[in-house]
Amino acid sequence: MTLLVVLGSFSYWRIILILTVFHLIIDFTKTLFKEINVKIFIWDQILHFVSIVVVWLFNTGQEESFIIWIKSIVENQNLWIIIAGYLFLSIPASILIGNLTEKWQSEIAENGLKDAGKWIGIMERILIFSFILLDKFGIIGFLLAAKSVFRFGDLKDTNDQKKTEYIIIGTFLSFMIATLFGVAIKLIASGITIK
Repeated sequence: MTLLVVLGSFSYWRIILILTVFHLIIDFTKTLFKEINVKIFIWDQILHFVSIVVVWLFNTGQEESFIIWIKSIVENQNLWIIIAGYLFLSIPASILIGNLTEKWQSEIAENGLKDAGKWIGIMERILIFSFILLDKFGIIGFLLAAKSVFRFGDLKDTNDQKKTEYIIIGTFLSFMIATLFGVAIKLIASGITIK
């Protein structure tokens, strides 16, 4: 019904029927799972989006242009280098930082959310990497200052010097890895070689 309102015409009834069938199949498949977690939700949304794109492509006759566009993405080496950078700076970098700081983890009392530090680190590295690719280095300083302000309350209220040092080491490792990776990938993607 919503599609009829959006398209404003019954002449598109075939498109509406096809999309409705796709929608019902996807939603029925989703009901086969006992609980809907984030992965299932993301796949559900991807499949809905892909079904709309496929129907749109075939209805407008642009499937050949779309294939050419996909081919250009697949052959774009710089894009894959950047994607590899984002992937490394997520979980693998977290594991690396966790291994580098492992000897101090048992010395601090953990009273925050489970894995919150890991996710904060992933987000900050992705932001730093993105800002480097966009040549927005000033925002990185703002990000570090903002994190310091938020962490200041935690660190001010505790007399635990070890926890403070642990947080600073983790933050600097995270920033250093993201910055080095960002600059290296930017140089590689722009074709600059270091002699």
